[in-house]
Amino acid sequence: MDREALAASLSTSLASPTVSGLQKHVTLVLDEGLGLVLSRAALGDFVSSFTSSYSSLLSGDSMADEAAEKTLSDAVEVWRFVLERTSGRQVAFEEQISLARFSLAAILEFNEEWSEAAKVLMQIPLDSGHRHVDDLQKAAVYVRIVRLLLEDEDSVSAESYLNRASLVVNKPEFEANKSDEALVLTLQFKAAQAVSSTLSACSNWLPQSTTSCRTWCRWLSRTYTCLVQAVVCAILAPAGPGRSRLLATLYKDERTRESPECSTLYYPILSKMYLDRILRVSEIAEFRETLRPHQLARLSDGMTVLDRAVIEHNVVAASKIYTSIKFSQLSGLLGVPTAEAAESVVARMVGEGRVDGTIDQMEGMVYFEESTSSSADAMSLGIRGVCEQVDGVVEEVMNRNPEWVQRILSASA
Repeated sequence: MDREALAASLSTSLASPTVSGLQKHVTLVLDEGLGLVLSRAALGDFVSSFTSSYSSLLSGDSMADEAAEKTLSDAVEVWRFVLERTSGRQVAFEEQISLARFSLAAILEFNEEWSEAAKVLMQIPLDSGHRHVDDLQKAAVYVRIVRLLLEDEDSVSAESYLNRASLVVNKPEFEANKSDEALVLTLQFKAAQAVSSTLSACSNWLPQSTTSCRTWCRWLSRTYTCLVQAVVCAILAPAGPGRSRLLATLYKDERTRESPECSTLYYPILSKMYLDRILRVSEIAEFRETLRPHQLARLSDGMTVLDRAVIEHNVVAASKIYTSIKFSQLSGLLGVPTAEAAESVVARMVGEGRVDGTIDQMEGMVYFEESTSSSADAMSLGIRGVCEQVDGVVEEVMNRNPEWVQRILSASA
């Protein structure tokens, strides 16, 4: 059978498409008796033509009717059949299989099956060595996977692919390519949202709870939703100077006390963290129940994001109370099983500059030191607090007396 005969078979299959008819054509194309060169070309023709046959259905925001829904459902079944039949010949049909995965992922994404679409894209080989995939294509796939995982709020998995994308985008030759600017901006935007246990996520939610929501959104519940998310992110973030500044901002925001949800559940934990007080396991039990599944995922060391955040916070709190303490005693304070575990946590934080101190392994002790930047940070926080209060007063005046403010502004102009 030659390529013309295969093209005729394809046309017949697409003229009145059925799952069985299309699967029959795929089986014909993948017959080992055809030869690899012909099979590759024919499978490429099928992938391109079949994708084009329903692509218009993916351009709208929703499915037009039951017929369109049936067409896409059948397409998913056909693509899964293609992937199953080529599973043992990945190297021979790598290019065609990758295109088939893109087509299948597009349908799953359209159906809002975010995680399934991401899993399909994860199977695309980008560094196999059998075909060339440039950095722009790699970054595009990684960013798309990140976006899909974030749609399902799986930030733990998203972080892994975000890191892969960062490795590609941060290459000098990639940064020098000005045409990639839009992709870089997309990556930076997703990076701010990727992990709900990082300071960047808190920094992303906090402005949404103030300027953007006051300007463009008049629903109070939306404002408080953003505020709650900012508080949760700050609580889950790794201890350090950056988180301390955000905790101060949230602690001084009067809305954290006004919101019923914040004041009863989150504010007590927020205040203890801001004031550098020890947190007990019993005090975070109710807070733990409000977290989403991805926020309770186990990290590489077996701890959850919340466990690590509380342990690291307690290290910082202990450094404000003790000048020195044995790791055997500190382990009980932190709620970790052994002195070695406590030493490991402290060593990591000291090494990362998140707590000041020195470790004496011979004595099994840590000696905490007063941060040299604490006074400067306190002054900066004080100035920022005053500025925020002045901002609040000005905004209140503008809300209550808009005509008077307009007259003053007109006179000064």
